[in-house]
Amino acid sequence: MDNAVEYSTMLEHAFMRSPEGIAVLSLNDGKGNWLKVNPAFCNLLGFTEAEFLAGAIFAEMENRQTSSKELSYRLVMDELQNSPAGSWKKEECFHKGDQPVWLSLTFSGFGTAGQAPSCFIVYAEDITDRKIADQQMADQRDLEEQIYQSERNYRLISENSLDLISRHAVEERKQFEFKLQENEQRYKSLFEYNPSAVYSMNLQGDYLTANANLEKLTGYSLEELIGMYFGPVVHEKDMEKTLYHFNLAAKGYPQSYDLTLIHKEGHLVEINTTNIPIIVDDQVVGVYGISRDITERIRYTEQIEKLSNEYTLILNAVSEGIFGLDMEEKVTFINPAGLHMLGYEHDEIMGHTYLDHIQQTALDGIHYRPEESPLIKAIRSGGSYQSKDAVLWRKDGTSFLAEYQVTPLFDKGEPKGVVVVFRDITDEKEIIRAKESAEKADQAKSEFLAIMSHEIRTPMNGIVGMTDLLAETELDEEQREYTNIIKESSSSLLYILNEILDYSKIEAGKMMIVHEPVHLREVLDSVTDLFMAKALEKNLELSYSMAPGVPTFIMGDAGRLRQVLVNLVSNAIKFTDRGNVCIYVEQKLSVVSKKSTLKFNVRDTGIGIPLEKQHQLFQSFYQLHSSFNRKYAGTGLGLAICKKLVELMGGAIAVESSEGNGSNFYFTLQINPESKYEGDEEDIAQAEQKPEQEMESRSNSEGSMDVGENVILLPEGPALSASKPNSSKGETS
Repeated sequence: MDNAVEYSTMLEHAFMRSPEGIAVLSLNDGKGNWLKVNPAFCNLLGFTEAEFLAGAIFAEMENRQTSSKELSYRLVMDELQNSPAGSWKKEECFHKGDQPVWLSLTFSGFGTAGQAPSCFIVYAEDITDRKIADQQMADQRDLEEQIYQSERNYRLISENSLDLISRHAVEERKQFEFKLQENEQRYKSLFEYNPSAVYSMNLQGDYLTANANLEKLTGYSLEELIGMYFGPVVHEKDMEKTLYHFNLAAKGYPQSYDLTLIHKEGHLVEINTTNIPIIVDDQVVGVYGISRDITERIRYTEQIEKLSNEYTLILNAVSEGIFGLDMEEKVTFINPAGLHMLGYEHDEIMGHTYLDHIQQTALDGIHYRPEESPLIKAIRSGGSYQSKDAVLWRKDGTSFLAEYQVTPLFDKGEPKGVVVVFRDITDEKEIIRAKESAEKADQAKSEFLAIMSHEIRTPMNGIVGMTDLLAETELDEEQREYTNIIKESSSSLLYILNEILDYSKIEAGKMMIVHEPVHLREVLDSVTDLFMAKALEKNLELSYSMAPGVPTFIMGDAGRLRQVLVNLVSNAIKFTDRGNVCIYVEQKLSVVSKKSTLKFNVRDTGIGIPLEKQHQLFQSFYQLHSSFNRKYAGTGLGLAICKKLVELMGGAIAVESSEGNGSNFYFTLQINPESKYEGDEEDIAQAEQKPEQEMESRSNSEGSMDVGENVILLPEGPALSASKPNSSKGETS
């Protein structure tokens, strides 16, 4: 979007600063309308920009007589239609003030490929010098004819009357000498003071005379040029063309053409050359040449063409609609995307006022009055404007939601119009509405789960409590079995409800993480105590250990840390039939943040996890296999909750495992050096008085195991938390 505006500004700058006269002529409505003229064009023809836009230069012959400053539009159109190349060159004399100015006007068609030109680009070139040279040559020929007639009359008079000769010879000779001297002065002025390079050549193309400007143009001195053939100076690509035009001039036909010279120093010089035959006694005896440097003009023209091509490519390639308006609110250009979105053909909208074709309404469907249209206000204010919820109308009467940006165009501080970039956002609005609706539905679902889980858990706690009281009464063996079944079923149901409640809280964004001192060893003690009975029941070794350097106190959320460890240890014991389960805490340096982190490892010697299924472990409601659900039970939410809790605490969780070789579930938490715990000195002292052996390990084994080669970061899947055996409170994760 921004690139299109930038190229449009560059093209406008090159057009307005060009030293050559350039103008754009529209062909609408059967008569010529000037769309745009640059300052050089105005200066050459002696009109102001306002006079051009009002219709200067062209006159309808049936309405009024064409003046010396005007052309017939019908004549121009007839010549253009008869030209197979779609261009026409015309030499015309205008009067700039009191001085006549000869111009060469070139009309060139411009428009979409395969279609009739919608406008013409007019190039104006000052050829006054050439015309003056032609006139002076004609004057010289007239003078020579007069001299010839005078000499003839002189001979006749001499033959008839010696007395007449004696009376008039001296006077006539003086007149002859005066006219000859006057003619020589004119020729000298034209030759020496002409801003162009002026020279003469014989019919073989050798330089006979030349002024100083030819030295500047070619780099050769006059001594080198006189007698030199022009061939070595002309670039080889233009040699054939140059010879063609030179030979026509040598036959008496004046020529004008562009070619490339090779400067003596090696660089190329672009020139325009006019060849005029030198005629003496009705015989062509040589060729005059008038050449001027047009390198800058060529460079400007190429730059304009390049910018125009790039500008056209960009406009045609972008999916946004782009159109330009002038200060009269008329469309000056529009790209194919804009035409497609508005449903117009190019000729239907170009040169017409914006309000005739592009209608804008408010979101409620009410049409703006012309002076209230936000787009028109932006144009008239000369400022930028952006709208994200405009309603634009197509040609067929349908409307669409659009986003548009208005950017003003300035030239030398003067506003020239605006560029409008717009795009259809109807589909985007529908997608956003659907997304918002889905998010609201998901939020409502999470809130419903949280409320229902809480309401169901309250009576379940009553059932669990009364079952514990019932178990303490005198029961026979059958009654106690039934009571244990009720107790186990109630605890399992309460665990599931707790998991759903935690998950819904996290989904609803209501899970709070506290930041307080955490005694690591107390957390690890509580976790191992909770599962010690279950480990002994399965004849497993359950232990924890802390690497040297791990701090006793950290800042964090003890409850959520314990919940994650309980879930991971519960899974480890559940899926391990023999061997050990070990919690190992170590300190690491984060490669990314360069901060110290604690790594909590929960290692087991259980069944392991296949590599192809590890990326799904931390997904909600995921089970490795349906048979696992029947054998081990669970909701498939445990690991998903662990992942979300660890992320809420600013860490990451992952797994290392291979099938049949156990697993290592680990997560990392950052240690903030600025939040060191400053607890009671008595608490720290009591912690430091514990035996070194107990500080290093709760068992004779750290439960170390080989780390698998496969590491999957932050996937999602099943897990179960275990309640502490024989607990009447039904403690869960």
